[in-house]
Amino acid sequence: MNDTEEKLMKRLNNILESDLEAINVKIFGARNQKSIEIMIESNQGVTINTCADVTKLAQNIIKLDSLVDSDYSIEVSSPGINRPLFNIRDFIKYQGEKAFIELKRSVNNQKRFTGEYKVINKKITFPNQDNTIEISIDDIKKANLIREIKV
Repeated sequence: MNDTEEKLMKRLNNILESDLEAINVKIFGARNQKSIEIMIESNQGVTINTCADVTKLAQNIIKLDSLVDSDYSIEVSSPGINRPLFNIRDFIKYQGEKAFIELKRSVNNQKRFTGEYKVINKKITFPNQDNTIEISIDDIKKANLIREIKV
């Protein structure tokens, strides 16, 4: 996350109600047209009205703090069922659940791991038949939970 993304996320989280949290902000696009993606999460769930409220709040923060100096569009969404994991706090919160992790570099000749994980000493660990594989948070390219809907 760059400085502008972090500043917007921090300002949002300082204003949002305690159960609602901005978990990721991404700003990208051309110099004269930016796209801003904000991912929010709540234990109560995220509705369209919640997304609309956060959009208005983000627009006000962007304008007041002069965070973006060009035209922009904003998309506010929930993380969905297969929620991305962004930081060690996310991994701790959801440990014991099944996840998919893709690494920047190979560990034990492997770049992708799927299964239940644990967090031990700020490392993501996957139990293996032979040994336990430890992954540093800095080595993770992307990660998300794997959940199934059972009907």
